[in-house]
Amino acid sequence: MRSPGDRRSRVRYEVFGPFWGTFDAGNPVCVHNLSHQGALIEADQPLAVESVQSVCLMLDGQPALADARVRHLEPVPSNDQHRYLVGVEFLSMTAAFQDAVDHLMAYRA
Repeated sequence: MRSPGDRRSRVRYEVFGPFWGTFDAGNPVCVHNLSHQGALIEADQPLAVESVQSVCLMLDGQPALADARVRHLEPVPSNDQHRYLVGVEFLSMTAAFQDAVDHLMAYRA
């Protein structure tokens, strides 16, 4: 039974114990620097320092995933847009991610 102030249109179910999920902001970023250890990216939203973020590189239409810890954040002076330089350290990466980084570094060399 709902409380008088409850305006939900559907019933919600209580979950016992941890319930894992993901949230994808889906905003692309501009990569300024990239190495096997980390990257400097420019994003339109601030990411919490010390938070762990999922990183997805798309290379030839194929996704490559890694987990990265945000190490520093700096606002970018801009006219009317909020932009941030975000330094991330890669914690773990798939083999596809490592191959994508190798490919991108070789392309720039």
